[in-house]
Amino acid sequence: MLTYLLTEYFTAVNAAADEESAIAGAVERATEMVEAEAGAVVREGRVSGAYGFGAQVPVAGLLAVAAGQTVLDVPGLGELHAAPNPLGGEDGDALIVCRADEPFTPAERQMLRGMGQVLGLALRSIRVLAAERHLRAEKERQASNAQTRQRLVESLLTIQRAISARRPLPEILDAVTSGAADLLDGATVALLLAEGGPDRRLSVASTCGGTDGEPVAESAARAAMSGGTVLVRPDATGTVIAAPVRVTGEMAGSLIAHLPGSTEQYAEQRDQLAAFAQQVSLALTDARTVEAVREAHHDPITGLPNRALFLKILNRVLASRATETDPTSVLFVDLDRFKAVNDSLGHEAGDQLLALVARRLRGCVRASDTTARLGGDEFAALLHDSPVEAATIVGDRVVAAIKEPFRVAGREVFIGASVGIATSREPTERSETLLHNADLAMYRAKKDGTGRVLVYEPYMHTEALDYLSMRGDLQRALRGGEFRLQYQPLVRLTDGVAVGVEALIRWHSPTRGFVSPVDFIPIAEEFGLITDIGQWALETSAQQVARWRRDFPDLGLNVNVSGHQLVHPRFADNVMRALAIAGLPSSAVTLELTESVLMSEPDLGKAALHVLRGLGVQLSIDDFGTGYSSLAYLRELPVDELKIDRAFIARAELTAEDLALVRTIVELAQILGLRTVAEGIENAAQLEALRKLGCGYGQGYYLCRPTDPDQLPSCLARPLREDLVTHPRT
Repeated sequence: MLTYLLTEYFTAVNAAADEESAIAGAVERATEMVEAEAGAVVREGRVSGAYGFGAQVPVAGLLAVAAGQTVLDVPGLGELHAAPNPLGGEDGDALIVCRADEPFTPAERQMLRGMGQVLGLALRSIRVLAAERHLRAEKERQASNAQTRQRLVESLLTIQRAISARRPLPEILDAVTSGAADLLDGATVALLLAEGGPDRRLSVASTCGGTDGEPVAESAARAAMSGGTVLVRPDATGTVIAAPVRVTGEMAGSLIAHLPGSTEQYAEQRDQLAAFAQQVSLALTDARTVEAVREAHHDPITGLPNRALFLKILNRVLASRATETDPTSVLFVDLDRFKAVNDSLGHEAGDQLLALVARRLRGCVRASDTTARLGGDEFAALLHDSPVEAATIVGDRVVAAIKEPFRVAGREVFIGASVGIATSREPTERSETLLHNADLAMYRAKKDGTGRVLVYEPYMHTEALDYLSMRGDLQRALRGGEFRLQYQPLVRLTDGVAVGVEALIRWHSPTRGFVSPVDFIPIAEEFGLITDIGQWALETSAQQVARWRRDFPDLGLNVNVSGHQLVHPRFADNVMRALAIAGLPSSAVTLELTESVLMSEPDLGKAALHVLRGLGVQLSIDDFGTGYSSLAYLRELPVDELKIDRAFIARAELTAEDLALVRTIVELAQILGLRTVAEGIENAAQLEALRKLGCGYGQGYYLCRPTDPDQLPSCLARPLREDLVTHPRT
């Protein structure tokens, strides 16, 4: 916009027939462009072209403003902010613009300075043309000046068109130096720009011609920047002209020209170089503005559009759809296991991984589609004219691409992706709604298991509302004491004696009734409530078992621990504090963690577990055999116990395959010196089979159901199965 206004101003002023009309038109246009009240030109000690002052023009005040004063007192208008803009000729010559309400911004001052330069150049050109009409002897010289002015206009317009077309900045700067060198009859022209840092070192950004005068040029450039005006001075080879370059009011460098001969003959060239310097200022300002706009709409790590730009593009696409048969699909992509990489390898590696993911994501869609990073480890893709079937194929392609290993920080990294898809259904569909629906589908896909692709269905919205409602109910349950604990004994299978109890959390909501842990624990984990709930369960069960140990001194406590608790920076301290308050020895406590927790965050909780193991707390792997079952973490972590998942003994009569799998786990535990606990024992046949296989301990309804605290002591006082006593293992 600035380039266009200045070009229009330049053309209008140069079209004037004489100096008086040029000044009048220039003042009026300049005043209107910045929404000012008044203006005038001071030239050769006289005021002309006064605009907006009424009958009484404040001549003395305007002369003072031309000399540097920035406030003008005008009868009837009051105190005005004044901006004097040198015309580039005699000292004191200036285009003055005055405004009542607000001071002029740096951008407005830069534009007004450009107008002053242009007006000064035009007035001198007009005066030359007027002299041509009266002095026939000067005809040839005047014709040459007119040709130069035309060349200047053409050169400046060419540069301004390049700026408007957003040509690369180096290309524009080269056009400035070469254009100035050509207009100045082959002079050496260089553009020096100040770098960042306290010393503001000058470096050559563009040059045309020789470089013999560079040391003198830098000195002249700094002098022009310091004074803020065009400098003309002699040097060892002739004359150097230095015109300062500004960016939004700040000095940014200087445009330098070396010419042969004395300084007196270069008044016109001084103005011409100043006009070219103004073009550099405009180009740099425009480039900075474009970069600022890009930074505001693009993710700096991946270079992809950010959420704001993605929604703008999606809005435009939805608004331009011709019919409802032109579907637009949105993919919401969430990375799996990214946090583990970011935390273990560092944020720099995490950023590198995000950039690689962005590259693969772009490779999964068409060139006409749009990909974006929404924030964190979330990405999106906009698929034009893509029905749900085609979008699902792209979603599968994304999952497969992200599943392949990445090379990050010198090692192979494996992550995954879950994808939700939403397709526009209504002509008036809003972009935020479509993206939100894809987000809901992604969440549902992740809930069903990682690496899935799921299409949005309306029921997911209701499900999400219930999900948020559940979060609020959980917070109230924790504050209102709605949780309670039941305890299920861990039974020694050789004699039926309960050697410990596992604390099991229960929630009976006033509005929902009984809510299964399977339903509320994942929600508590996602919203960060599980740490407080888990700490409550640990403290409550530790105090309860400490009381029972007065009658049953060897009774142990098993407590489930979530991944969120494990990676909490004060996890070990929280455990030991709970045991200290309860008076329960650490050797009586076993923490149960699932295989998936240990493998999803293999490094983060390792230190805390070793600290706790060193203090006597024991570790059990819950649901063993259903997850990764990696010997690596059994070797690296201080594991004491394996709990065989109920899935291996769920049949009423165990098959040969079931028995073989259980035998493998038991023998593995014996080799590693670990206890084995079988979960879900439901009948005598299962119990007998497990005893024969050498499994040491068990839990299940056949032995004892989860029991309220007030009823459990009677269960602990006697063997829980008579058949274990009458038929001990041989």
